[in-house]
Amino acid sequence: MNPAITHRHVIVRLLNGPIYQEDLDLWSRLGAEWEKIKGHFAEMGLDVARDDSAGYAYVRQGEENSDEEAENWDDQVSAPLPRVLRRTRLSYHQTIFMILLREELMKFEQNQEEGDHLYRSSLDLTELMMPYYPELHDEKKVHRQIAGLVNKFEEWGIIKKVRDKEEGLYRVERIIKAKLPPEKLNEIKNQIKRRAPEIEEEMEEEDA
Repeated sequence: MNPAITHRHVIVRLLNGPIYQEDLDLWSRLGAEWEKIKGHFAEMGLDVARDDSAGYAYVRQGEENSDEEAENWDDQVSAPLPRVLRRTRLSYHQTIFMILLREELMKFEQNQEEGDHLYRSSLDLTELMMPYYPELHDEKKVHRQIAGLVNKFEEWGIIKKVRDKEEGLYRVERIIKAKLPPEKLNEIKNQIKRRAPEIEEEMEEEDA
């Protein structure tokens, strides 16, 4: 008999990244004890965002704990809680990679391709990013930089390496839909067209 999964397992997992519907035990416990889990994070000023149709849940900073609230806390009954999730600035190439992956997923869903997930090989990801390094003529250096991008996005949970594949196959996780919704995608693409300095996007991560 397998040990039981409790709401505490769900809480710890959410602190480390999103939970997906295919994580059957965790997803089931999330639904069964939703109010308790949501209440736990609310005590820390966090929300649990849950999308049943897309099959994922993740933790985000609560509205009442925003930077704007923190700046104007004199008007509040109590001081705002410290920010738990830190903002991570994405570089130009990280922003481009995020956009390309998001667009790949959009095309995958619109074309209703076979399977529930979008997969791309290491070669696919390299070819996707190569045109955005025109200033570098050292192909090996470009490959190293793109490999670094891939590793960073795997660390963030945006993509996941399929471990049983020798050739390096990655699954694009659906959480990218929450990180970069269509309206935000269009906004950033317009900024990139203008080559504006504020193209750098922000992501929230657990503050270690």
